[in-house]
Amino acid sequence: MIEIIAPILLLVLLGGVLARLRFLGHGFMADLNKLVFYIALPALLFRSVAHAENPGTQTFWLLALIITATVVIAGIGWMGASLVGLPHSSRATLSQLAFRGNVAFIGLPVLVYAFEGMPGRQQALATTVIVMGFLMAFFNILAVLLFNVGQPAKNSWRAALRSIFTNPLILAAMAGFPLAFSHTRLPLFLDRALEALGGAAIPIALLCIGGSFTHAKFSGKFSGILTAAVLKTFLLPTLVFVLAPFFGISGVNLRIALVLSACPIATVAFIMAKQMGGDDHLASASIVLSTILCAISLPWVLFLSR
Repeated sequence: MIEIIAPILLLVLLGGVLARLRFLGHGFMADLNKLVFYIALPALLFRSVAHAENPGTQTFWLLALIITATVVIAGIGWMGASLVGLPHSSRATLSQLAFRGNVAFIGLPVLVYAFEGMPGRQQALATTVIVMGFLMAFFNILAVLLFNVGQPAKNSWRAALRSIFTNPLILAAMAGFPLAFSHTRLPLFLDRALEALGGAAIPIALLCIGGSFTHAKFSGKFSGILTAAVLKTFLLPTLVFVLAPFFGISGVNLRIALVLSACPIATVAFIMAKQMGGDDHLASASIVLSTILCAISLPWVLFLSR
């Protein structure tokens, strides 16, 4: 377990140290984040899907399992906001924080290391990417629905749909499907270029996450912050583990489901809360705390699915 989690935590820590020492300036970190989001990660996702075999029914049961647990945890977060003394306006924010995980920048690297040397590794990664693509779209739609119920936001549905259809991670994953279904292989020179570019995605992404902590604000009602972080990193994967037998999910697919559900809260949750009139202080602090807690939650779920 230590061999899987330690490299990730060390790179996150290195990013934080380099940003604190101003070796990596705020502007440069922002540019690195763009490089990962728009170029390197899409290259990794596209190549992973393009090399996959046709997704079987287990992939769709896996997706159904995570979506079911997501809806349940969103409901718990919505109802739990008042129990921890948060105002009505913070309900949608807490509900979103309870399910919106950093599946691309944390979940994918963990699974890349977890599947190292495993037979069928490429197919397992492709299954991960397929599920991730649908999950990111679902997270957007559910978050907008919650904010519309909690505090209606003008044109929020249009903004959500635009973010889905222009998201380079989703588009890259979807673009690989025709190649996978038709068993078309990429030209060797292009495949090698994408492999090299995709290989840079994970370390740069982790450095960016660490660097972003130097600008995070840890403020807000602590009971709400703790609730959001615990719901996301511990209760959600527990729900997935309990529900998995009912969906026929086990083995490698269970590991995928648990890791993706135990990821810390995604930074986009802060952006969504800020844009839609939610509690951005709660979101910012919960992201930081959940990232700290994932040092416990991720080894735990890897142990459960070993």
